[in-house]
Amino acid sequence: MFANISAGAWVYGTCSDRYVSDGYKDKMDFVSRVERLSNIEEVKGIEITYPFDINEENYDHYKTLLEEKSLTISCIGVELVCDRKWKTGSFCSPHKEVREETIKLVKKAMDFANQIGVEIVNLWLGQDGFDYLMQTNYVDAWKFLIEGLRECANYNTKVKLGLEYKASEPRLNCFLNSGGKALAVAQATGCSNVGVTLDIGHALNAKENPAEIASILMAENKLFHLHFNDNYFIADDDMPVGSVHFLHFVELIYWLKKLGYSGWYSLDLYPYRDDPDEACKTSIHFIRMIEKMVEKKLKDLDFHEMAETAASKNMCNLFTKMFDMGE
Repeated sequence: MFANISAGAWVYGTCSDRYVSDGYKDKMDFVSRVERLSNIEEVKGIEITYPFDINEENYDHYKTLLEEKSLTISCIGVELVCDRKWKTGSFCSPHKEVREETIKLVKKAMDFANQIGVEIVNLWLGQDGFDYLMQTNYVDAWKFLIEGLRECANYNTKVKLGLEYKASEPRLNCFLNSGGKALAVAQATGCSNVGVTLDIGHALNAKENPAEIASILMAENKLFHLHFNDNYFIADDDMPVGSVHFLHFVELIYWLKKLGYSGWYSLDLYPYRDDPDEACKTSIHFIRMIEKMVEKKLKDLDFHEMAETAASKNMCNLFTKMFDMGE
């Protein structure tokens, strides 16, 4: 069975960087983004950011549009990064009023998600961290993070909170900087509805193996959501899936299917100088090809048998299975 695919509304953003601050593309309103995305075959969902894309005030208007375009809201991300008011952090800010505003906003997002039937609220805490050594009270930051997340999670246990980790950016060092750290935080809250959003590009930036992290998170029932993209390890390039890491995605999709992941594959792309439609189509084409190959050629892998065989021979056998042309 193929996974359901969604894409972030930000795929159709202006794609600004610090060199071209106005972006490489013209600004596109939300209606136009939905129109464009709905024309891409196999995209069934759209991931939005609260409160800027859709909120309590405009939902009735956009609900009709999404239904007409057969798009489901796959996940709601909370905007806790892209405003100067978060420069000291969100959950971990040393300023009580900022922490209180964070918790209030997340609770509102949870209420909205519950109201419209969205299961997961995504939390990317990119401003929670430090830039310089001897700058931060790490004990306080940990306490604020755990207590704040616990308060939000207990506020509405029907809504899941996915912690999207990232090694750095915008902060030079983010507190939630690895899959292990994100899992530790989720478990420290003691709340079953706090888990992890695994962004493949972020895992690669953290020098992790995505398949390994996904497997561990699933073993702990903490893999709540997935962002699919690719990069060159160095930065969060958000390139089309499979642009760089072919075998990593083969292994990841193998284990997602083997372990029964049933959530969304959400495209988190940032096509600076590329066409966003084509970036999405290329990613979907790659994902579907790998899914077919895994189902047809790799489902009979025997890891117990491979444990008794030279690792390089196992790789040779794997390549033979993958690239068998039927001759």
